[in-house]
Amino acid sequence: MTRPSGAGRSVSARRRRAGCAAARLAPALAALLAPALAACAGDAPASALDGPAAAPLERPDTRGTDLQFRFDPDDVVETFASASGSFLVHFAREGRCAVPGEDADATGVPDFVEEVAAIYDEVIVHYRDVLGFRPPRSDEDLPDNGGDGRFDVYLVDFAGVGDGAFRVDACDPDGEDRCAGFMTQENDYAGYDYPSTRTANRILGSHELFHAVQAAYDHGQDTPMMEGSAVWATESFDPSLQDFEGFVGGYLSNTDRSLDVPIAGPLDPFSYGSALFFQFLEERYGDGTVRSLWERVEDDAFGEADPVWFEQLDPLLSSSAQATFAEAFVEFATWNLLTGLHADPGRSYAAGAGYRSLAPQQVAAPHAGRLRVFHASAQYFSVRPDGRATMTAALAAPAEDPAQRDGLTLLLAARRGRAYGEVVRAADVASGAELVDTADADGLAVIVVNDLQDGESRKPTLCIGTADEVAACRAAVEGGAGGGGGGGGGGAGGAGAAGGEAPPEGGEGDADGGCGCRVGAPATAAGSFAAAGSWALGASLLALALRRRRFTPIHR
Repeated sequence: MTRPSGAGRSVSARRRRAGCAAARLAPALAALLAPALAACAGDAPASALDGPAAAPLERPDTRGTDLQFRFDPDDVVETFASASGSFLVHFAREGRCAVPGEDADATGVPDFVEEVAAIYDEVIVHYRDVLGFRPPRSDEDLPDNGGDGRFDVYLVDFAGVGDGAFRVDACDPDGEDRCAGFMTQENDYAGYDYPSTRTANRILGSHELFHAVQAAYDHGQDTPMMEGSAVWATESFDPSLQDFEGFVGGYLSNTDRSLDVPIAGPLDPFSYGSALFFQFLEERYGDGTVRSLWERVEDDAFGEADPVWFEQLDPLLSSSAQATFAEAFVEFATWNLLTGLHADPGRSYAAGAGYRSLAPQQVAAPHAGRLRVFHASAQYFSVRPDGRATMTAALAAPAEDPAQRDGLTLLLAARRGRAYGEVVRAADVASGAELVDTADADGLAVIVVNDLQDGESRKPTLCIGTADEVAACRAAVEGGAGGGGGGGGGGAGGAGAAGGEAPPEGGEGDADGGCGCRVGAPATAAGSFAAAGSWALGASLLALALRRRRFTPIHR
């Protein structure tokens, strides 16, 4: 990817700016979101972790605070410590932010509060002791730290526009991306569509606490890394929650998009759905791979002043698995074909049957279509054989511009019923020499993968058909006749001839603030959202934008 130069700005500052792309929203949607955006703009990150010398910080119970999600001035705020002593839950019994009052165990503390505290204890044990991550940074030296160094969870009313947010309030003076913060969480989920408060609290606790874990390493990574690995972490903590399964469609319906390029604006299902890549890393290369990646992105790790996760994948895979990013990404693209109805745990994800089925673009043979294939992306096509006993595919480029095939891989697999046969990799993407037996097959899948990590998009013509049909297509393109009229690519649903939204070229404006605005909660089941100075979108807006048809909690 060509990264904006941002003269005079650090890489981490440019990464943080990516979260503030809401101005790119369609005007009508932007107008609807204006109140939330205004709230976001008012929540700038606080100063460094330098104790009493720090500028005054704000918490949801700070008198006079203008934080979007906060206690009311006359609320009586109590605290409850988790059994481990690692967390302090702040709550009110009366008023707008009152928690449910049931106290079945007669301890004098509402059951809801005890549940929240116990879940956070359970989550940190999993992240710290099972997965090996470092815990969130202590806020003990901050002037407004909730009372002590324990991690603070504030239960307040989100009024249906979200349900949780991790907020950074101070960072290390010796490492601007190593930060401490606190959690703000919905106080009762009244009117939300979660199946239970326990499910809601487990999703929020696991996702948002992982943002606090991330901040202990590097809070400046982009949204595919931040949100994708947080969704992955929830799945690792409790696979029964279905949060991960609800999100992966955001990636599988946008596979023609570069893995490291989030969708502009706060409505970004792609970044959350990129959790699938982190699940792939962990299953394919072993437990601890995602943790090792986070260890590599900390400032000054492995000699890099400000590492970027996407650039660390190749050295990580080289050192831990003697593999390359290119090899891994091609295999990732193959695994993604074998999901949902076409799942095959012997060749792909162990739980892939519970994921959304990837939907290749349907084209007719013989097919000749011009593509635009961005780095770290894949496009999927499905062709009915219609009596062809064998079929093949090739990538054609004009004789004077063979570089349009550089970095591209071509994969083919026949489908009979729901099952895909062997996925064949073309030794030469230009030759059309790999013949696949399509006698009695219901379809032929063709996958075009760009396994490069940067550079300009490739624009070959994809030829599919019998050997003779593909040869004729190649001759027409290589002889200067053009690519035919078969239509363009489109990962898992078809983006058309453009092949998907382009990675950003050049700068993204002059704002450096680190707003971090991302995603709010849909009507189906709100979730949490992490950022320095975070906010949440209206539930109905996001539900409309994503057109979700089943329980899919979107948060952070």
